[in-house]
Amino acid sequence: MTLTKQNLKETFKGARTVGSSFVFVGIEAEGIKEVISIPKPSFDAKEHFYMNAYSDDLVHVMNSKVKITGLTHGDPEALYDLV
Repeated sequence: MTLTKQNLKETFKGARTVGSSFVFVGIEAEGIKEVISIPKPSFDAKEHFYMNAYSDDLVHVMNSKVKITGLTHGDPEALYDLV
């Protein structure tokens, strides 16, 4: 399944709705995979950042070798959904 900005919006919305502690964003950059954890107090700022920094298909607008490959939210254990 290809992720889109709509998936990004839904992930942050879902996290807010259920009171998740974190949003986790899987990133692949030039063959290197990482997971970024975003704590609840940063949801608004980071959602805004991702919406501006990534295309509709979640490829970074200034570096096409960087893309979002996974999204989830929850408590710290949800991190394992993306690794």
